[in-house]
Amino acid sequence: MQQGFWIRNGSKDVAELIELAVAAEQGGWDGVFVSDAVMEGHNDPLTLLAAIATATDEIALGTWVIPLPARDVLAVARGAAMVDALSRGRLLLGLGLGNAVEHAALGVGRTGLGDRYDAGIEVLTELLAGGTVSRHDRWFDLEGVSLQTPPVRDGGPPLLLAVQSESEAPLRRAARWGGLVPSVPDVDPAALRRHVSGYRDLGGDGPIAVMGHSSFGAAWDEAVEELDVDWLLQCGNLDAAALRQGPAALGAT
Repeated sequence: MQQGFWIRNGSKDVAELIELAVAAEQGGWDGVFVSDAVMEGHNDPLTLLAAIATATDEIALGTWVIPLPARDVLAVARGAAMVDALSRGRLLLGLGLGNAVEHAALGVGRTGLGDRYDAGIEVLTELLAGGTVSRHDRWFDLEGVSLQTPPVRDGGPPLLLAVQSESEAPLRRAARWGGLVPSVPDVDPAALRRHVSGYRDLGGDGPIAVMGHSSFGAAWDEAVEELDVDWLLQCGNLDAAALRQGPAALGAT
């Protein structure tokens, strides 16, 4: 299981955020993930990760998570491709539906939201795979669109899809397109088990990233170990000095 650190990227100025990522790499963390929420005052995650990519050498760089229906899909594709190129293939692209607050503030209609999300993922993955997109439908009006700078990896960076509901449709979407970010209410280990097992039962074999914190309790830690997830992301408010001590100093397993 790889250890990552999650940065709430609106909480500090940009120089401090880059310093945290550098400190995490120095401390032996496997990845650093940054958040994205316009209505919570967060910085653009892909711009921030592009800067972090040039300041680091090996640490994985992830988004947790970009609400794709509330973003310009072409802009996300261009930014993701650039981060992947600058980092020489270290990007993990976390995506989600977003929340009602973000949608209302940015004028995103919630009717047909799942269809809009699916269409966005289809366009995004085609662009990141180096394709040329021509699509004219309810959601897009694109003709001959492609990326100038392709991602490093064939097929583009891995996708991690955030799933809050335990219903089949969102889990099936994650299983189809990539990995899973279980968004579990109330830090419920039983719900975490249902999310992960449902995803795997539907054929999902991509990376699974789960949040962790010392306050979540032993039952949560046991579930994470039992499920053999790929990433455990610590979400504590750590400074650079603490990050340089590495995940072992936090008791991360």
